[in-house]
Amino acid sequence: MSGDKAAHARFLNTLSMMEHMGSRRIVMTQSTPALGQETLKHMAEEARHAFFFKRQADRFASTSLEYDDADMIAPAFARMYFKRLESFVVADVKDEAEPRRMAYLYMSMIIEFRAVWAFSIYQSVLDARGVPLSLKGLLAEEQGHLAEMKANLEALGAAGSERVTRFLEKEQALFVRLLERLESFTDKNAAAA
Repeated sequence: MSGDKAAHARFLNTLSMMEHMGSRRIVMTQSTPALGQETLKHMAEEARHAFFFKRQADRFASTSLEYDDADMIAPAFARMYFKRLESFVVADVKDEAEPRRMAYLYMSMIIEFRAVWAFSIYQSVLDARGVPLSLKGLLAEEQGHLAEMKANLEALGAAGSERVTRFLEKEQALFVRLLERLESFTDKNAAAA
């Protein structure tokens, strides 16, 4: 996909939308009087990641893209991936003393785990194809978020729970569906070229 600038721009725009969804969910679920620096920093960094991908998408497209279906790849599946995972996690932690906080920590840990994995592979592809785009700073921040979420869950005695395994399994199933849609777009694009 990195060889087709228009498709690459749409992919980057999809990543931007997903990062934006994450930052927005943090704002919506964690804006309480107890909001601490760590969560505020996470919120700001996720918004910056959305901006980073949006800026790169616009650069590759040579125009300003929007979060509409024509400017993204598999947007319905990208949204569904995030929303269904969140619904699953929220339902699972509803009886906890602080369900919103627990859902935020688990969701963030699972999403950051996938982001670190996916962005590492994406960086390798960019490097192999000579595409001048570095995700190194973004990756470092995502790794930091992953470590913070894990530490917070460990402090609550919840990081090694069976829940994490269930959440990872659910995320994997949802990610496979999203990946199939992304690959389907790539295959159609290659056939049309």
